[in-house]
Amino acid sequence: MECSLCERVKLTAAGKYPYLIHEFPHSYLMLGEHQFFPGYCVLVAKSHHKEMSDMPEKMSEEMFREMMVTSKVLQKEFQPAKLNTCSLGNVVPHVHWHFFPRYADDPQFNDPPWLRMNEFEKARISPEVARDLIVRLQKHF
Repeated sequence: MECSLCERVKLTAAGKYPYLIHEFPHSYLMLGEHQFFPGYCVLVAKSHHKEMSDMPEKMSEEMFREMMVTSKVLQKEFQPAKLNTCSLGNVVPHVHWHFFPRYADDPQFNDPPWLRMNEFEKARISPEVARDLIVRLQKHF
């Protein structure tokens, strides 16, 4: 049985995942299906690896560059006070990075974004709403 991110990669490669922002050589940048933190995105490795250290060295180095490009694009477009970036993989052991733009007016700015995850579902967006954010980000590539 494949992991949920492998399934999402397959959908994306087939042009059937509506939240795609940009395709990199080793990953897909996807707008988060919730926007509890406006500008939230996920960078998902195209190939299944549990850890970056499991990837061939050249691939992990290039994926790191893809992460840096993503960070710069998000900072440029959203101008957050801070960009929280994390890769955990405890729930889905497939290399992926979360990018949470954080804004000065967030009343819980000092807390990790995961403390609010029970509220993420309330901020789920449709592909139609996502389209405007995706277009805003695509102009940077």
